[in-house]
Amino acid sequence: SKRTQDKGVTPVQVSKKELRKKLLTERRGLDENYRLQRDILIYNKLMELPVIAEADTVFTYVSTEIEVDTILFIDAMLSFGKTVAVPKCEGGEMRFYAIDSLADLETGAFGIPEPKGDEEITDYKRSVCITPALSFDEKGFRMGYGGGYYDRFLAEYTGTSIGICYEDFIGDIATEEYDLPVKIVVTEEKIRYIH
Repeated sequence: SKRTQDKGVTPVQVSKKELRKKLLTERRGLDENYRLQRDILIYNKLMELPVIAEADTVFTYVSTEIEVDTILFIDAMLSFGKTVAVPKCEGGEMRFYAIDSLADLETGAFGIPEPKGDEEITDYKRSVCITPALSFDEKGFRMGYGGGYYDRFLAEYTGTSIGICYEDFIGDIATEEYDLPVKIVVTEEKIRYIH
């Protein structure tokens, strides 16, 4: 069922912290089969996007168990010979480093797989950035995990940002608190081009 606010409560009145906590709990509670089926459908939709076929460079997060899977996607992009860059959080900043295979990842801060290498990728020409979030709204705004890393990165990023999310987690967000919408949102059900 669609995530909706309680009757009489506008999204603005639900604090960001409360909403994030609620969404994290919902994500952790997702059935494994629910996730696996939807991850495959989202992967298939990503592979249909012309902007991905045309990209030379793919910036993407490495998924953890509560996020939409990106491992299959990373493997496919590497096999197509694209430059794949994954994030490492250093100080308050997120930088992206190239990987040649999934073996180039090691467990980093917060238990998240990070790149071992030091070839930083900063060229955004002909690139896409696969962007995680707990939730997106219909206008492409995102509710992130609270670190602000992607907000800061997207403020500088000039390629095509693509949010991936489960359809059940498309809902209302108090948008005045959020910076930049992504350009495309992909769920297991549809591709939304944000104008």
